Amino acid sequence: MKKVAVICSILFAALGCQKPQGSVDNLAPETTISVDSIQRSGDLRLNANVHLNWYGSDADGYIDYFNVQVNDEPAGKTRSNDSIFTFVIDAGLDSADVLIQVSAVDHEGLEDPTPAKLWVPLKNAAPSCRIDADEIAPDSAKIVLTLRWDAEDIDGNETIVEAEVRLNNGPWAQIDLGQGLLSFTLNASGTSAAVYQNGFLVDTALAGAAANDTNRVFLRVKDWAGSYSEVDTSSTFYWSAKAADMLVLNSQPAYIGAQYKEWLDTIGDAYDYVQMDAITGIGIPTYWNPSMKLLFEQYERVLLFTDATQFPNNGGTDYLLNILSPSVQSYVQGGGKVLTSAQITSSMDMGAINDVYPVSGSITSTGQARLTNDSSIVPVDTTSGAPTIRPKNIVLGVTPVNPAADANAYYTAQLTKIAGWTGTNTVGTIRSRNGEVYEVFFSVPLHQFSRSNSTNGGDLIKHVLENEF
Repeated sequence: MKKVAVICSILFAALGCQKPQGSVDNLAPETTISVDSIQRSGDLRLNANVHLNWYGSDADGYIDYFNVQVNDEPAGKTRSNDSIFTFVIDAGLDSADVLIQVSAVDHEGLEDPTPAKLWVPLKNAAPSCRIDADEIAPDSAKIVLTLRWDAEDIDGNETIVEAEVRLNNGPWAQIDLGQGLLSFTLNASGTSAAVYQNGFLVDTALAGAAANDTNRVFLRVKDWAGSYSEVDTSSTFYWSAKAADMLVLNSQPAYIGAQYKEWLDTIGDAYDYVQMDAITGIGIPTYWNPSMKLLFEQYERVLLFTDATQFPNNGGTDYLLNILSPSVQSYVQGGGKVLTSAQITSSMDMGAINDVYPVSGSITSTGQARLTNDSSIVPVDTTSGAPTIRPKNIVLGVTPVNPAADANAYYTAQLTKIAGWTGTNTVGTIRSRNGEVYEVFFSVPLHQFSRSNSTNGGDLIKHVLENEF
């Protein structure tokens, strides 16, 4: 036993009784510990935090204070009659026996020559750890996984001194205590992953990852006595290797995603594809933030195709554009480029969307604006080579938007206005920085512009990728 901390609550009230008048010699005080002995073994031994009580008596005076010794070494003076001892069991030892001695000192400084003694048998309790109980959707990780973890020790959480993680059969790597959000991004090698805690990078290449295969995360912690917890293990998840520098995220039904994939395959730019479903949970990360931020950062360009479906978020639901706003903002600030085609409704709360995307509010009015199948959306700059496109069918409930202060109108719609609808007709906006376009936004879903024998949404996506980005 090398260390001991004693926490005392100081009691300044006099203990015992006053010494009677007379000339007889001062009598030594007596000291008693409330438990004369403790007989325990194995798992019944005390842990490293021990609360002991004692008291003193003096036949001809009163007790001034107590001297406390631990294993024959002074541990301090106190006027309290109890203390909480925190013992540190030497590293590698499972248990130890500690001798506590307490001697009362009276008002004349005379100390009890026969201190009260107590052997305290200690047994270190191993810490425990756990990865959050939320099941990881097996196909949601793609190249990024985020999970939450925590640990505890009945000897006191402060006794936990180390935490480590491992990917599959890879080596153990130390992580910071007190940062419970743990993220991994699969590296290009497919055999290692970068590690983040609370969104900040802590390790660039933790070995043991398996690209295009199932993976698991292992966690353990160690206390100051050198005891390890049992290892906890995450659910199995699948890591897809990054195959391109462009990410396509579709949160509409898969058949709509198929339309976008057909167009993109024709364009010929390689892409990684994520299909999300609010009902089945397919593609939805366990934690939106920082998972989506870290996912976007792996790519040079991101294409977002969304509708007005609400997704689970923080115990409630929200529009995907709102949920992704912090990740999009961080991504474009870091130099990323985003093309968004979204279904905007007049009732949608735009608070989290405004200015993150190149828009500042939607146009709301009584009545309805629509696109007929013989009308078009057209580029503001007709000399740019951007295509004019027509919808396959009537598009109901078109909601134009206002450009953000640092953005410009990009496309307008030839609207049919019904039942008193009034407002501007901007349905596409564009934002540049230092002369370079980095955001394009459409408030109409481009998959609806798939008319045969005509330029279509795919032609517009091609123009953005080849000429704007």
